[in-house]
Amino acid sequence: MTQESNSTAPTRLERVGALARAYGEQVFIAADQLVNALIPPLDGTVSYADETLSARCYRAHRDGKILGRLFMRPINLLFFWQGPDHCKNAYTKEFARKNYPSEYHPPNEPRYTSRSTQPPA
Repeated sequence: MTQESNSTAPTRLERVGALARAYGEQVFIAADQLVNALIPPLDGTVSYADETLSARCYRAHRDGKILGRLFMRPINLLFFWQGPDHCKNAYTKEFARKNYPSEYHPPNEPRYTSRSTQPPA
């Protein structure tokens, strides 16, 4: 094995690191969805069990609800590194089912494993 081919193959440590990041990301998304589901619909914005709080805040903001007016801006600021309009992007990702595991996507659609390990096709 040449040094060049050895440097392009991921090391065991890199594979473990990618797996740990993907695991952490999924745990964070699950916690986010749990928090969203536990917030009662006091302003009339129904929570969905598989929706992130960011996506719900965008829906609430779009519909002029208090939840969106209070929390969308702080959430966007909290996730500033993901670019502008984090909540709107999270809402859009719900339609594309970006948080679903690859095996739940139809076979003719591009596979998606994790933003931290592989960019979507």
